Amino acid sequence: MVFMGERCYKIHRIMFMAMGLWPYQKLFIWRIQTVIFFMIYSGCFLGQFMAFLTTTCDMDCFVKRFSYICINFIYIGSYYSFYFNSETIKQVLEHIQLDWKMFENSDAIKLFEEYLFGAYILSLFTYLIVPSSLLLFAALEYRPVILDAIIPMNVSRPRKTEVDFELLFFDKQEYFFLFIMAELFAITIGFFSLLVPGTFFVTLGRHCCATYKIASCLIENTAIVHMLQIPFGQKIQFMHQSICLSLYIHRRTFKFAKDLILSFDLWYFPLILICALSLSCFLFRLYNSITRFNDFHEMFVSCVILFGYLLYMFLANLLAQSYTEHSVEILKSTYDTLWYLAPLSIQKLFLIMQESIKAHSIAIGGLFALSMEGFSGLLTTAVSYFTVLHTIHSGS
Repeated sequence: MVFMGERCYKIHRIMFMAMGLWPYQKLFIWRIQTVIFFMIYSGCFLGQFMAFLTTTCDMDCFVKRFSYICINFIYIGSYYSFYFNSETIKQVLEHIQLDWKMFENSDAIKLFEEYLFGAYILSLFTYLIVPSSLLLFAALEYRPVILDAIIPMNVSRPRKTEVDFELLFFDKQEYFFLFIMAELFAITIGFFSLLVPGTFFVTLGRHCCATYKIASCLIENTAIVHMLQIPFGQKIQFMHQSICLSLYIHRRTFKFAKDLILSFDLWYFPLILICALSLSCFLFRLYNSITRFNDFHEMFVSCVILFGYLLYMFLANLLAQSYTEHSVEILKSTYDTLWYLAPLSIQKLFLIMQESIKAHSIAIGGLFALSMEGFSGLLTTAVSYFTVLHTIHSGS
């Protein structure tokens, strides 16, 4: 896949190859890699489930373990939604390639680069910040060992991992370092399983916004003073071609986004529900740690994970909101032109456009509309789940 805008997507190609998701060359080693990832995900789930069978668990412990099980399901859904939609991803990349080739000799390329620059910086920053976040998490997990070395006590401090899980017949205290390495390895794979599809959707969304913007610019330049001064025949031909090209770009992008949403709809609808449930669990954990005011580690971890959740959901809904606004920008452009001074046949085309073009909102499962209003609705759902958990906890 070689085209003019390849440099903007190079980072995604590298990460897809690293995660075994690149759809063009399904090497045998990448297939083995996806099987290994599935074994890791399954091992994490079984290890977390086994913790319920080996140790007693109260309401707080159950919520904590269940919150991490939800995160594990989100990792699995995010990764395999791309793996099993490899043909769709291939069509997406080919669609992008055709868009760049369509405008490679025009000023529209500058619009593509302007829109994709922010997405590229966000992707690069995300992939660079993950290692530092993992180092910080490892330091927190090794906290008892570090404190024992710096400020020794008569007895060693208790050693436990943030995520409760069991590894066959290994004792957690004796093989503490093994548990930490397994936890860090699983979290690293999980992070990238979530971030690689997420950053790609950001780039893809900005690409669609750029194509909508190009279509709007074509309409804006259709009926201007300079064009109205050229001979009648040439004027009609130019305006007709400009409107047809603009509508073609708009309808092509609209159909592309609609088909893409349908391909991932079945995967992301349950993930949104799980995400709201997991968010409510961490709200419950944060509430308990604040009211008791005796576990700063629990408070810190809950705040960090909640911040990550809210930031991820906010960016997703903000991107969808931007996409929806760009989808009707072509309609606004028809009002900004001198359409009333154009020939009658062109005026009729403008009027038809004003009646037929509607906003394209991204709705998952036909229920969750991704927008800033949808973001507030998702928070409301999470708070409702939190209220239920709090009621059950208060009554127990």
